[in-house]
This record gives sequence, structure tokens and C-alpha cells, in this order.
Amino acid sequence: MILLRENVKGLLLCVGLFLVSFASVSKQQFSIPHIKADITLDGELNEAAWQQAQRVDLDIVNHPFNNTPSPVKTEVYIFEDGEKIHFAFKAYDPNPKNIQAFLRDRDKAWGDDLVGIKLDTFNDHRLAYKFFVNPFGVQNDGIQNEMTGEESNLWDGIWYSFGKITDFGYLVEFSIPYRELNFQQGDDIKTWGIEMMRLYPRNQRLRISHIKLDRDNQCWVCQMDELTGFENAKTGKNLTITPSLVALHNKEKADYLYPDNQSQTKDWQSENDIEPGLNVRWGITPDTLLNVSLNPDFSTVESDAGQLSVNQNEALYFDEKRPFFLDNSEYFSSQSDLVYTRNIVDPDLGVKLTGREGNHSFGLFTAKDQQTNFILPGNVYSRPVEVVGDNWSSALRYRYDVNNDLSLGLISTIRQGEQYHNLVSGVDGKYKITDSNKVVAQVMYSDTEYPDDLFNQFCDEGQCDHASLVGKQDERFSDTGFKIGVEHNSTNWNLSAHYQDLGRDFRADLGYMPLIDIKQLKTNIERIVYSDGSWWTDLYFGAEYESTNNQENELINESFAANFGIYGPMQSFAIFSLIEEDRVGLRFNPNDTSIDGNTALFELSKMNGVFLIQPLPNFVFSLFAEVGDGIDYYNDRVGDAIVFAPEATWNINQNTQLDMAYTFAKLDAEGANVYIERVSDIRLSYQFDINSSIKLNLVYTDSDINLNNDAWAYDFDYYNFKYNIAEENNVSAQLIYSYRINPQTVFFLGYSSNGYEAIGQPNTPDQFLLKRLAKTENETAFLKLSYAWM
Repeated sequence: MILLRENVKGLLLCVGLFLVSFASVSKQQFSIPHIKADITLDGELNEAAWQQAQRVDLDIVNHPFNNTPSPVKTEVYIFEDGEKIHFAFKAYDPNPKNIQAFLRDRDKAWGDDLVGIKLDTFNDHRLAYKFFVNPFGVQNDGIQNEMTGEESNLWDGIWYSFGKITDFGYLVEFSIPYRELNFQQGDDIKTWGIEMMRLYPRNQRLRISHIKLDRDNQCWVCQMDELTGFENAKTGKNLTITPSLVALHNKEKADYLYPDNQSQTKDWQSENDIEPGLNVRWGITPDTLLNVSLNPDFSTVESDAGQLSVNQNEALYFDEKRPFFLDNSEYFSSQSDLVYTRNIVDPDLGVKLTGREGNHSFGLFTAKDQQTNFILPGNVYSRPVEVVGDNWSSALRYRYDVNNDLSLGLISTIRQGEQYHNLVSGVDGKYKITDSNKVVAQVMYSDTEYPDDLFNQFCDEGQCDHASLVGKQDERFSDTGFKIGVEHNSTNWNLSAHYQDLGRDFRADLGYMPLIDIKQLKTNIERIVYSDGSWWTDLYFGAEYESTNNQENELINESFAANFGIYGPMQSFAIFSLIEEDRVGLRFNPNDTSIDGNTALFELSKMNGVFLIQPLPNFVFSLFAEVGDGIDYYNDRVGDAIVFAPEATWNINQNTQLDMAYTFAKLDAEGANVYIERVSDIRLSYQFDINSSIKLNLVYTDSDINLNNDAWAYDFDYYNFKYNIAEENNVSAQLIYSYRINPQTVFFLGYSSNGYEAIGQPNTPDQFLLKRLAKTENETAFLKLSYAWM
């Protein structure tokens, strides 16, 4: 591994020094006409205003092909009326029967035929709004963040659309109110960045545009054409007040095995609750937004996807889905995941202020949370924890764009509760050396005090079950961390090297940063080959190297991966990886923070692959599989591991969609099975029209643990009495009818249930019979009404 490490470092250094691009792009500029007209979004385009609109033709395929002529014709018409900007797309198709479009919920049609725009309202190449519509008028929107290289589909604006399939293809109209956009106020001519696009999924998924994208320039937002005008653009009052009312009926019961081996059942306990709430969204100026949420309710948020949880050494990550935290969430992004709002569990008040002025942008939010949850980090093991009491959670983010190439930022987060606080402050920057090369960096400082309740849970007489708590009782502690990375992205090469150093006492309790006490290097090199008319479009060859040590330079893991990928017909792709890794297990003594002499080092070999294909217009299949060596963390040994995870999406008809996902994980060691875990996730939806739908979500997880091959079984701890778990079952169901006029004006009627069961035996030599250790059930019926006053 040492020789391999040095070769990879040398290769990355040499290639990085010689691959430099200085490509430039010429931009088109379009003038948007100002036309006062009342139009109806009906797919007819019979109003006179459309005859006076600016027309743009989309005739360039810039992915997967490199700026080749488009095989289909697309016309775009644009004008604005001082309150809204209006778009119409005429998408021609030689065979309209092949159009891929289904009635779906909002933001669920990204795989369909689509037309839409990306809009950089400050023309500063930092953020771009995305607005896309499928042939039935289903809306898909989001934010592209060039600073982090990420695209998020979580932002939801209130805008209007209509689509219909015609004999020539399909036609889409949509209108975007200026109140939904951040932009600089004034009566002068404004210049916005814009790209108009068509996504054309057939044998390949063609990205059709009016822009010749330069693949040697990794900033696609920087290459947008320009749209000028908007002298009369006004946001109006830009005030949305959304009162809500939620009615809940909840009941639960539980059955536990007590230390005397006697079962005690708690009968159904029920409660009714009516909760009023209020959301205020005020555009103080066209580029400053205030959000206030009082007593928000998230009962209607879609349930999380099922994940493997047995034999995992790192806290699980879950996507944010709650509207208050999603709105303008990109303002809080930085080089590290310091703002992970899923740590805020049950807020009863939230206030958020975001805005931009010239080269300055800022974001501030604070929330009063009735629960205090955070991730207890480590360098070999992390886990989520909950401590007694409520807390205030706040974040502040500021960024200054010195010019188009250099950006500097500040970030701070704080959580304050009873006997508890965590403060994080950081500075970060991004410098674009050339169109293909950039450097990113961040330096952070944290100051923390943990509450007594946390030590009561994990420590006893000075001995702690988690290394990150050792020596932290009754004292504040602080530390630093930093990250630096260099990236090169061009037509045929992608290279990156990232290094991070996080101190032993560094904490980021509002973020998702499960690792501390590490020095970590990650490098990647990838060669891309493009086809010239063959059955495949792209080939990828690459290698990755990773090395992680603690602050005492003791090895935690070192790995090398060789990767191969190919994109082919039927929108398919396949990626294969061969991995060699040295990794330590869990600590023998968790009260000792050292690695050497306190862990076992294992040599692992494994291979994995990802495959996706769309053999039919209404059916998509994907598969992830991994086989090879795996660590049995609880028993500190190597075994034979298998993970098999197929997924499928089937559009049964225009209105009905079925999503199915199954994950199977198995570990064998010393000639026998250790555990088997299965996760089934089924989601069935029926869309009555673009406004109303009914959904059924089912997630079932079951785990079987072989107690005869488990020297240290998976403990269920109840009243300080240990049990060995042989089987765990967890099932959740959610049925929701929804009617949405827009993302804020909604009616929900739903039912959800959760059940958990654990079967095992007491952890004593004379107990062999399996018994039910715990069984809990919870059922909730809910109704929610909200109306957005604008």
C-alpha cells in the first residue's frame, strides 16, 4: 500500500501541473421586450403578445455530445410585463407518441421530456434558479450553486405553468412572478444570465440548448448567455402570509420484558391535538427575504427512505424535506457540512433572513427546538444522541465575491441549551485559477460544553463508552479544523486532491460532521473518452486514493480504488470499482482515545458496481452490488460481506407510479452467518391531476442476528438490564391525500403508523429461550389546512 500511495501521489501531481486550460466563451445577448398584456396559460399562444416576444431557437446538443446539431426543433418565446416573466416553448417531435411524460407530483418529473430555463438574476455566476416543465405542465424547480458545485431540487417557488401534447410535439407555457426571484432593484436596464434548455430522453438523454458549452470550463453558470431589459421589473408587496391548522389524533402502546423476565404491557394511550401555525415570507427588498415560522408542523413530510443500520460505524445521513429549512438553504452552504438542519427536530419557532447586495450575500436563521439532538463524532465510530432539554439553534453565513474568480466567506453556528453549548466559527474561500482549475479552503474553530445528561448516558465512574467523551466532563473544550482542496475539470480529465485536519476536540453539533481527530487525504484521477458514433457515448477510467490518520499519526484507514464506467444505449450506465483497503475496527477500550494497540487493523478486498437502464419509456431499473471482505465491528473480525440493492420505477399508466427498492446485506464470519438485514421500501402514488394525489409509502426493515456466532451480541438495554437481540423488525406506513394549489396553499389528509419489535434472550449464561424483548406501536391520523395570502 505504501508504494501504491506514492505512485498515486506522483501521478496526480504530474498531471495536475500540466493540464491547464485557458478556454474562453463568446456569449449571445438577447433583449427581453416589455409588453403589458393579459395572457392565459392554455397552450394556444393566440395572444398578440407572443407575436412580439423575443424568439430563441434551441439547436445545440451539448450533452452527451459536444455541441452537435440538435435532431429536433425547439422554439422559445420570451417577454415580461413588469410583474412576471413569461416563457413559451414549442417542442417539435418527429414522433409525438414517443414523448415520455407522466402526471406526477411537483419535482418528480426530472426523468421526463422537459423544457425550461436556468436564470442567474445577478449575472454574477454564483447561483441560478431552475424552472422546468414537462408536457403535462408538471413543475420542477430548484437552485444550482456554482460555489459548491451542487444542484438542489428542494427549493419550491410559487409560479404558474401549463403544458399539452400536440400533433407536432408538445407546447409549454409558464410565468414566473418577480416576487419569487432575488434581484437588484432599480429602474435601469438589468442583465441576467440565462440558459434555455430542452431535455430529450430517447436512446440517450440529450441536453439541447442555445449555448455551446466549453467542457474545459467547469463553471456552466459562467457560460450562460445574457438577457437584458427588466427596467420595469417590480416585486410588488412580496408578502406571503400562510396560516395553517393541523388536527392530530395519536395513539401508542408498548410491551417490554422487564428484568424479572415478566412482560408488562402498556395499553393504548391516545391523545387529540389541534395546532395552529403561521408562516410569513416577506421580500423586504427584491434581494432580501425574511421567513418566520410559528409552530410549524411537519407531519405531512414524506417518510425517509429505508437505510441499513446494523453493523454501521457512522451516524446515518437523512435529507432535509421541511419547507422552512429548504427555502434559500443554499445561502448557508460552505466547504464543510456545518449546517445540517435535520439536527433540529421539533422547532416551535424559526426565523430566517437571507439576502444579497452587490458582491455581498448573507444568511441568518435561528430556531427554538424542543429537543436537543446532535451527532456524537469520532474517528472510528459516531452516533446520534439526544439530551434532556430544549435549545436555540442558529447559523450565520456571509460571503463576499471579490471578483468572478475569488470568493471569501464567514460562517458561524451556535447551539445553546441547559448546561450545553456548541459554537463554531469559520472562514473559507474559493479561487478559480483558470476555467478548469480551482482551489477551495476553510478554517474552523469550535468551543463546546456537554451537559451532564450526556455523560449520565455514556459514562460511569469516569469510564465512557465513547472516546469523544473521555476527559470532557465538567469542562469546556475547544479545537480547530481546516480543509483545503484543488480540482481540475476539463474535457478529458477530472482530477482532485482534498486534505482535511480536524482536531480531537473539534465539534460541529449543528452540522453533519461525524469525523473528528483525523488527518485525511483524498485524491482522484479520472480519464474520460467520448465516442464518435459508437453504441456507447462516454467511457471513464479512474483511480482514487484515501488515507486517514488520527492527530497522533496513527493509521485509521488507507484505501485504493480502480474505477471503470461506461454510458450506453437506453440511457444506461455502469460503474465498476475494485477496492483494496486497510482499516481499523472499533476500540478494544472505548475509554482510551488511542488507535495503536487499542484496535485491530484489517486488510480488506472488495468490489462493487452500479448499473442503471431504462429499457422502456415507463420503466427504470438500477442495481448496486458489493461483495468482498467486511468488518464485523461488534466482534472485531473480518468476514465475507454481500450487499445487493435493486431499485425500480414503473409508471403503470399516465397517473400511477410505483417505486420499489430492496436492500439485502449479509455478513458471514468463521464459517457461519453473523447477521442478515433486509430493507424494503415501496411507494405507490396516484396523481389525479397536477394538483391532487394520493400516496402510500411502506418501509420495512428486519434483521436476523446469529447469537451462536456473535461473541458480543447487539445489546438491547432496558432498565440497565442487558439482552441479546436475535431479531429486529421495524415497519412504517404512511397514506396521504394531498391537494396543492401551490407549495403553500395545501390540504392534507393522512394516516401514519410505526411498529417495532425486538426478539432475543437475556445476556446471562442460563438464559437460552428467545423472548419478545420489546414491541411498540404508534398510529397517527392528521389533517392539515394552509392558505397562502399574497
